[in-house]
Amino acid sequence: MAEPDVTHRFSIHCSDQAWSQRPRNFVLLTIALSVVQVCLTCCTRRCSADEFVSGLRLFSGDAAGVVRVAEMPTLCEVWKNTTLHKLGQDDVMGPLLEANFGANGSMWNNVGDKIGVRPKDLCNIASGEVVAAWLPFENERRRPSCLSIVADIRGNHDEAVKIAERIDRELKADGATRSDVQKSGETVRIYKPKVRPGQLKIEQVVIVITQDRMIAANRDSVVFDILEAIPQGGLADPIADAELYQTVNDQVAERITVDTPGSTVQWYVRPIAMGRIIRDVTKVDRGNKVKILNLLENQGFDAVQAMGGTVVVAQGQYDLLHRGYIHAPAVTDQPDRYRQAARILQFPNEDMRPLPRWIPKTIATATQINWKIEEGFWALETLVDEAFNDKIFRPTLAGIRDDEEGPQIDLEKNVLPSLGEHLLLLTDNTEPATTESERMLVAIEVTDETAINEAVKKAMEVEPDVTLVDTVPGVNIWKVERAEDQLEEEVFFDDFADFDEPEEKQTPLLDTWAIAMVGKAAGSDTSYLMFASHVDLLIEAAQRIESGAGDGLADQADIQALFKTTKESGADQIAIQRIVRLGESLETKYELRRRGELRDNDSVLSAIIRRMFKDEEQEEPEHPNASQWPPYDQVKGFFRNASSYVETTETGWNLNAFLLH
Repeated sequence: MAEPDVTHRFSIHCSDQAWSQRPRNFVLLTIALSVVQVCLTCCTRRCSADEFVSGLRLFSGDAAGVVRVAEMPTLCEVWKNTTLHKLGQDDVMGPLLEANFGANGSMWNNVGDKIGVRPKDLCNIASGEVVAAWLPFENERRRPSCLSIVADIRGNHDEAVKIAERIDRELKADGATRSDVQKSGETVRIYKPKVRPGQLKIEQVVIVITQDRMIAANRDSVVFDILEAIPQGGLADPIADAELYQTVNDQVAERITVDTPGSTVQWYVRPIAMGRIIRDVTKVDRGNKVKILNLLENQGFDAVQAMGGTVVVAQGQYDLLHRGYIHAPAVTDQPDRYRQAARILQFPNEDMRPLPRWIPKTIATATQINWKIEEGFWALETLVDEAFNDKIFRPTLAGIRDDEEGPQIDLEKNVLPSLGEHLLLLTDNTEPATTESERMLVAIEVTDETAINEAVKKAMEVEPDVTLVDTVPGVNIWKVERAEDQLEEEVFFDDFADFDEPEEKQTPLLDTWAIAMVGKAAGSDTSYLMFASHVDLLIEAAQRIESGAGDGLADQADIQALFKTTKESGADQIAIQRIVRLGESLETKYELRRRGELRDNDSVLSAIIRRMFKDEEQEEPEHPNASQWPPYDQVKGFFRNASSYVETTETGWNLNAFLLH
């Protein structure tokens, strides 16, 4: 396959989630940051690629994940034209970002140098292509995966040797032992790091410097296979020829135009295989009675076979422009296409909708989703029953309907048929930034106001610690505020306790929340069932609907321009559409990180992450310079608006996103 035809885009999501990840997520974060670090610092010369075997032909076709930079020098040059690059050049933020996330920063030191080679090493020596691959070895319990990198170093061999010597000194100083093996005429350095207390897996750092390449991995057999394959023009079954890889590549190539060849970062993932590697690295499933990946696979989510994409850097009005594709062809001849719980993946295309005018102008992110909610709800039956290893789903619904001490709501007859197929997810931040600043509101389209209003009323009448807020005439807003010593889950969800640890009662995700049925009024021709993490946000939305107030998010000049650009980028018939005011969405997390309070954040996302990735034995990696970060208003201008949209296709979903320059 010729190099220009291999055009994938790697999605670097500058999302609010990245700032709130717990330690178990730092391996993934480091991968993304490594790409950014390369772009920030790299400046090397080009070399000819004639007769040079691509790294895509040196990794096996069963690779779980691949990231490829086709021309490192080109990528680094175009990166200098981005607004994000300017952040790294800022007099204050530049040194602090380097100290925290750079090649020798605290992030890298805490995550651990898995293959010896650091991001800055690659930018100093790469003269062409760099390919990183995550390879599965599922039958080897002690080492079920491998990370490997192949970098084109033609013209920079001497510099690569110096880096190899530095790595040698550092590994030995840390207690590693080295043995050299001759393979295909090359000297392969194999390091065995010092065994740490409690370490079970066999660890290796393997490095070889040929005249043309630096190869590094944490498994010697992978390096041996690469060296043997190079004279043969590559492996017999390389990732470049893999059917799934080519399918994803072709879908992306149809929708991509690259003005500057080499200004791209490409990615490819097989989700289930990559999920197993992440599980191994982060130990997410450790101790759980339900193995999440096995559950998802059993429930039909293995229909999502592969995904990939390409980010184009600094093209026209975009800092980053992404096109991607998720390959999930139908596995049944039914309209819902999938089996078991995967039938929840029903996102029909419709004309791109303008934002409702009642949305407050303070909103930082707004996501519009077309979703077959009723069908999706019933699709969950098999997943819940398998998770509990019991037929619990239907009896639970019957209990909600028939229990004299419960809400006595008939979800099947009165609630689900009364919901539409459109929902909104809104987030914002209040000032000044505190652990309670991040707010979220979900608004679900309603087709039968009376039925939903009655259902909400019944549910709230049996809900403890509930208060009826009558601020908005004609709208019953119910606020739930937990007592400090109350550890019980919501009554409605008692039967769906945490199936990972059923013997341990969990605290609720939110200490306070609010719910209301907000009917049609001057500001909206649609009725909504609204749920909010903060009652004030729900009140504001209801007041705007009732009064028909203007000057909302949809009326702001930057949002109107963002919608226009989204339309021009190809958005027409779409299933999901999201806008992000990055400057507003990052503010609270930035300030909390600066003050050392991020772990105390009470947002829904933070609560979920704490519950999923809790581990009392691990501490969050230190960020020694975070307290020296400048106030957010001094750097807010570096973060521009972004937009993304998803199109449902006959074989999966097209992914599209951009970050403005």
